[in-house]
Amino acid sequence: MRGGHKVQGYRVQVFSGGNSRGDRQKAEHVGSVMKSHFPDQPVYVHFYSPSWKCRIGNYRTVEEARVILSQVKQLGYGSACIVKGTITVQ
Repeated sequence: MRGGHKVQGYRVQVFSGGNSRGDRQKAEHVGSVMKSHFPDQPVYVHFYSPSWKCRIGNYRTVEEARVILSQVKQLGYGSACIVKGTITVQ
């Protein structure tokens, strides 16, 4: 996000794999699925050593993240979870 600043917050982690090419492809595929289901939410596919991750959203409170987490789990991503970290806000 341009013009945003960084604060502590939460994201929903939808996928966490290894460091193989296949894991990268899976992370990118999950990212595409998340973008289609949640077009108004930012989706992040990054390599956080030693694994590929797909995370969604920038939430200031855990309650905001829980709303999206329940929707993600309804899509079949039962291992999705909330992670705390630095987020970008306007």
